[in-house]
Amino acid sequence: MAAALVGGAFLSATIQTIAEKLTSSEFRGFIKNTKFNYSQLAELKTTLFALQAVLVDAEQKQFNDLPVKQWLDDLKDAIFDSEDLLDLISYHVLRSTVEKTPVDQLQKLPSIIKINSKMEKMCKRLQTFVQQKDTLGLQRTVSGGVSSRTLSSSVLNESDVVGRNDDKDRLINMLVSDVGTSRNNNLGVAAIVGMGGVGKTTLAQFVYNDAKVEQHFDFKAWVCVSEDFDVIRATKSILESIVRNTTSAGSKVWESDNLDILRVELKKNSREKRFLFVLDDLWNDDYNDWLELVSPLNDGKPGSSVIITTRQQKVAEVAHTFPIQELEPLSHEDCWSLLSKHAFGSKDSDHSKYPNLEEIGRKIAKKCGGLPIAAKTLGGLMRSKVVEKEWSSILNSNIWNLRNDKILPALHLSYQYLPSHLKRCFAYCSIFPKDYPLERKKLVLLWMAEGFLDYSQDENAMEEIGDDCFAELLSRSLIQQLSNDAHEKKCVMHDLVHDLATFVSGKSCCRLECGDIPEKNRHNKWMKISSLDEMKKKVKQDFEFMIPLVSLF
Repeated sequence: MAAALVGGAFLSATIQTIAEKLTSSEFRGFIKNTKFNYSQLAELKTTLFALQAVLVDAEQKQFNDLPVKQWLDDLKDAIFDSEDLLDLISYHVLRSTVEKTPVDQLQKLPSIIKINSKMEKMCKRLQTFVQQKDTLGLQRTVSGGVSSRTLSSSVLNESDVVGRNDDKDRLINMLVSDVGTSRNNNLGVAAIVGMGGVGKTTLAQFVYNDAKVEQHFDFKAWVCVSEDFDVIRATKSILESIVRNTTSAGSKVWESDNLDILRVELKKNSREKRFLFVLDDLWNDDYNDWLELVSPLNDGKPGSSVIITTRQQKVAEVAHTFPIQELEPLSHEDCWSLLSKHAFGSKDSDHSKYPNLEEIGRKIAKKCGGLPIAAKTLGGLMRSKVVEKEWSSILNSNIWNLRNDKILPALHLSYQYLPSHLKRCFAYCSIFPKDYPLERKKLVLLWMAEGFLDYSQDENAMEEIGDDCFAELLSRSLIQQLSNDAHEKKCVMHDLVHDLATFVSGKSCCRLECGDIPEKNRHNKWMKISSLDEMKKKVKQDFEFMIPLVSLF
């Protein structure tokens, strides 16, 4: 793949920030008036630029080359330490400016000698990476100028899907008709089974929001269960969704950790009503846990139903009363249809205007393996590149040969083409748990606090830049709108996209739920807990403490 067509490397934005600090007039003036070793600062800048030249190649190779991955992780830590050291110097610059410290006093600062020593060690440390890059066979490349502006959010329409009409009609007919079904008491359970990224959640959303379904049920509720299944937490989530979606106000009984109280309240709220619950992303295949979860729902009106989505056949076999609905990958034609809608930005776009692009695009669609998440993210990437040369580079990328059970090549390609500052923003999202609702404003403020945005701008301009970053991740389907939570305009990462963010962030991001802080950690989601029950309660809060960790000097 032509390197000039690839987005900036993850660390490029940090290196650029360091370079700007080193060349700023305030910084240079302070260095001149103190006993800082300026030659070492110049050496640092030269070394960083030498490393920057091979970063794109390293990012491409890290998925298939473990030594390169380790080199890149270690380099990331060293560069962040360099940034911390310059931040410390910048602190002295600012302090001396505010306090108008005389030059003779500046030269007597005891911290200067210590910082000089750290700078010398830092330069030597980074030089070892320069030497190792040749041993690893890393090549000099130039990253392309990928736009950092918002592409378009019109493509982000969750109802814009293809190839699922038959699945949707079959599922709706099961839910609104009792004919030919086998029900456990009054409760029917429909299970959607399929591999990750095949569109299980999207199909459930279509059914959930269908007009016929809306008319058939007295009320509906959507609950994301996810991997860490717990009967108490799942029951609380269902109960909370019921109360929030009906007129029954009452006290916030779902905040209780007493399972008996929760089950009694759930039974009371669902009795003599025809309801539809969606339990999205269910992993637990323990039959007793399932009975505990649904037994309070058996007094609902006949026709009450539950839809579960799961990757595991065993889970569906435990829960279903309706025939299990196995969701197959999209056909090549449907995959191209979905990809082209995102790539060209309109359902009615005239593909005949781009005959060469269509031929290439259809070949790319085949490589998506019938997975909608792959087609959507690649379509979002290709939307900014309506040029034959660039589409060909995507088609012929060696990333398609990636061997990683958790990371789809199509998703990796979408990440690879991000500008460097967007890569940092994207990777940072891995500090949130899977299925965590991302709120635009809070996330932008966190990016600002971490210095991921252009802090040469004023605060309002930075927020606008942050909004652009969020919107572009949205337009590339790396973040998706929660259709069942549209009023609050929250978004979420698909599980497979979250796996990608976790991989590329390496050890620099973590969620500190228990245990020690990992070595090399930089960004951390911390929950102050004294017990497991308290931890579970904290998970329900909108916003936990976010702690950027920096090196202490």
